[in-house]
Amino acid sequence: MRTVLFFMLLGMSLFVHAKQITDDYGRVVTVPDSVSKIYAASPPLTMSLLAFNPDLIAALNTPYRPEQKPYAGSSYTKPVAGGFFGQGNTPNFEVLAASKPEVIIMWARMNGYEKALAKFEKLGIPVLLVRNDSIKDLVSQFRLYGMLSGDKARADALIAYTQETLSLIDSLQPKIAKLKPTRYYFAQGVDGLFSECEGSFHLEPFSYSGGVNALDCKMSSNYGMEKMSMESVMLANPDVVIAMESSFAKSVMQDLRWKNLQAVQEKRVYLVPSTPFNFITRPPSFMRLMGIRWLIHTLYPGVLQGSLEDEQKKFDALFFKASNLK
Repeated sequence: MRTVLFFMLLGMSLFVHAKQITDDYGRVVTVPDSVSKIYAASPPLTMSLLAFNPDLIAALNTPYRPEQKPYAGSSYTKPVAGGFFGQGNTPNFEVLAASKPEVIIMWARMNGYEKALAKFEKLGIPVLLVRNDSIKDLVSQFRLYGMLSGDKARADALIAYTQETLSLIDSLQPKIAKLKPTRYYFAQGVDGLFSECEGSFHLEPFSYSGGVNALDCKMSSNYGMEKMSMESVMLANPDVVIAMESSFAKSVMQDLRWKNLQAVQEKRVYLVPSTPFNFITRPPSFMRLMGIRWLIHTLYPGVLQGSLEDEQKKFDALFFKASNLK
């Protein structure tokens, strides 16, 4: 009851100085004229908010790892309210209430978002529905944060880099198309036997990189991480293995179950970079702008000119500008 009363009082106070914003789904939503605290209901949106300005984050979906602290800025100590990120996860409304968000942003493809939207709106918190189906949606997300916070310059800088990267990758597609396609197996989990099937948005960086999924399988949910058999991986016989877990990448060369796989025999097993956050997915975030570059370097060496290390320095300086990164 106290939580409900708090949200009702907060909702009443938001509209003293207000403006209207049309969200990605055509809903006209009244929000405070200047927003300083936003709750993003799923990790990909919290990540794009982190890139824009960690000070805006009202609550986290999951805690950071200690090594991520320099990149998290002021958001490192924010309360963990949970969120919607598959497998039945929902926010802790008590923690969320205490974090006092002025606006909530949600991805409309999340399972059960309709019930959550109704609850948030009943409690008087403005909710903006955003698209997060593709890396291209970063542009509209950054633009939205600029409108909410009033920091258009920051939005313009992040949008410019995003569009520059996507344009560069588009320009490389004719060159990649002339090369022999590289068939990959995306190994997730400590045993490497979880992966993604065609249609999964977790595979978007691979699509941009020109890689071809060696698996022939169907999605069972948006969450992904489909369980694979060792037999199905052997039958797929990929050219390369892209690994998410360092323990798997280190052990696979000595694992008798994997020794006959072509990619293992040729030592073409590559660990996805994860500093400060994963370049590919879990969560799928703005880090994919670096992840696509890394994949092109890995799958088709020589196609993408320039140093990946130099590009990451440029990337970190821009996207973690508002953090304590030195």
